[in-house]
Amino acid sequence: MRTSLRYLTDSIGAEAVILARHCRPSEAPAKVLVHDRARSGCRVPIDRSHAALLLGRFLETAKPGSTWYGSVRDAEMHPVLSAALARRHLQDIVVIPLEIGERSIDTLELYFTEKVRHYQQAVLSTLAETLSRTWQNRARGLFTDTLLKAVAAQVPVTAGAPILSADNPARLSRAEYRVCLLLSHGHSPERMRSELGIKESTLRSHLSNLYAKTGARNLAELTFQLVSDLPFDLAGGPGGRLA
Repeated sequence: MRTSLRYLTDSIGAEAVILARHCRPSEAPAKVLVHDRARSGCRVPIDRSHAALLLGRFLETAKPGSTWYGSVRDAEMHPVLSAALARRHLQDIVVIPLEIGERSIDTLELYFTEKVRHYQQAVLSTLAETLSRTWQNRARGLFTDTLLKAVAAQVPVTAGAPILSADNPARLSRAEYRVCLLLSHGHSPERMRSELGIKESTLRSHLSNLYAKTGARNLAELTFQLVSDLPFDLAGGPGGRLA
């Protein structure tokens, strides 16, 4: 299965491919198998599914074998997904629902360093239905067996995730996440209000909530936590505060 993911990644020109299983109705993170080419040398791994962020409420009703493109969505991309792509220098994501079952939903995600081109869209549109049909006819237990082997080979990660990571360790709301994203890009409070179209009192409320959630005492400390990219549990979160 991992070899198949590698072949698919190379043949379509993707940077990475994720095969994910979303358990329903559980809110637990999806179980994933990943092939990551990491051609750019970027050390930020692609190790979690973002299908739910792209499809939203359509995850449970999407047609197996359909293609969903991040770059051609009518709605604004979820800020957590947008930040995750930016951190890895990626430009596009494509999600193909493979199987919608009563107990789980399986998806295939492809990540690209450039926006998907027309010929790639044509190939994916043709290939998606075949991939879905092949997946539904697979030997049952194949995903679980491969996943167990992959988990056994992983080295445990002890550090927490940065505040702006896809994990969202500080449990920021969508509005709070946008404030943090603009702040990490060096925006002043005045510019943030202009970008977000909010009043000064609303921004103060967001910042007050952010201080409470991150342990920062002021704007300078919050900015430092965001731009330093430190793990949240080391940067003032539940794991302690920096001296």
